[in-house]
Amino acid sequence: MSNASFDVRGGPPVPPEEAALGCKGITKTFGAVTAVDDVTISIQKGEWVSIVGPNGAGKTSLLNVINGFYEPDPGGQVFLDGQDVTNMKSYQRARHGLGRTFQGLELFESEDVIENVITVKSISRRPNLLEAMLFYWRGRDIEEKNMRDVEEIIDYLELWEYRHSPISSLPLGIRRRVDLARALALDPDVLLLDEAMSGLTFEEKYDMVRFLTDLYEERGLTVVMIEHDLEVVTDVSDRMIVLQEGAVIARGPPEAVTADSLVAEVYTGVE
Repeated sequence: MSNASFDVRGGPPVPPEEAALGCKGITKTFGAVTAVDDVTISIQKGEWVSIVGPNGAGKTSLLNVINGFYEPDPGGQVFLDGQDVTNMKSYQRARHGLGRTFQGLELFESEDVIENVITVKSISRRPNLLEAMLFYWRGRDIEEKNMRDVEEIIDYLELWEYRHSPISSLPLGIRRRVDLARALALDPDVLLLDEAMSGLTFEEKYDMVRFLTDLYEERGLTVVMIEHDLEVVTDVSDRMIVLQEGAVIARGPPEAVTADSLVAEVYTGVE
């Protein structure tokens, strides 16, 4: 049993169907391996929730189900702002307000920073074929608006000096900022962060936390973060969800979850 005053074994605070982001009965198997095991979670609008757990716990697999890279096993459902998006493709979910960064940095290495970000922006907002053919001015206005938005994001993340630098020439800390810029170019309501601070120095982590907390407060984003640095997690999160072997074993405020005996055992191996 938990030794914390908060019931860290409790269920989600609201039904998944009513949440800004909800998962209901999500299981994902690969042959004989169960990566995600009957996960039901709810993230409320404007909440910052961190998903933690040891390596191999199923965290990234769960994010891949949420944003449509993986299909859940039959019966699992994903909801965005109360709408069932289980059968939507990943690009459709992006247009529905879901943005994501990637642990592996899925960037175009030979392109510069602006080209990487404008490519994503053009996907989220572009004229249809009829507008492009019959209303040239409409397509031009959209392209100009896209570029203004991209420049604003680049300035916000203090990337101006790297605007025309190819990704292949940039250090890891700057690349992670570009990855964040691409996610923001989708104008997300819900932002998924897959180890956005992995491999960063202390100073780079400080900058990333500063950018993220400012965005969270100014834009009212809903944030779901995978992160191994528990100090960062406890500083920024409203709630934590702990996964072990694909299943939720604890959830609640950081101070309650980190004090829980089962969570400590999972991380340290000591009962």
